Amino acid sequence: MFKKSIIKYLAIIIFSVFLNIESYAVEKLDGTWFECEFSGKTTPPTDNCKMLDNDGFIFSKNIAQHITVLNSTEKKCKKNKFAQCFPYTNASVDVINGREDKVNFIDGKLILSFLGCNQTFHLKKIDEYVEATPDSQKCFWTGKKVFYLRKYNGKLIFKN
Repeated sequence: MFKKSIIKYLAIIIFSVFLNIESYAVEKLDGTWFECEFSGKTTPPTDNCKMLDNDGFIFSKNIAQHITVLNSTEKKCKKNKFAQCFPYTNASVDVINGREDKVNFIDGKLILSFLGCNQTFHLKKIDEYVEATPDSQKCFWTGKKVFYLRKYNGKLIFKN
């Protein structure tokens, strides 16, 4: 009887671990995503990504379109910078387009093609944001930076 209870308990734990792994898998990023303002180079955001950096990406059809927010008036950005971030709750932001990069999403990984090299980032959902960690095999242009990204659901107003 005791042995059966232990086996049931272990089975529940193992099943729970597999469910947790599955629930954190990120297959693809669609739409508008911004970096978390209060994250470090390799450390998660201290505010659960409530404040977003003014640099972001629109992921669509295997393209990552870089965008920059123009109309922030936020005074409490990282390192006391002015207008370099905004709350994720903003209903809209004015943006300008930057460069476009080719991307692919394969097996929960983002593969970014830039300057003739394909860099793989492993995607993992954590609370309100996604962690994009570079693979150990890095392109010459890849640093150690881990990207912490949050989806932005507000309206983008494109400016010239």
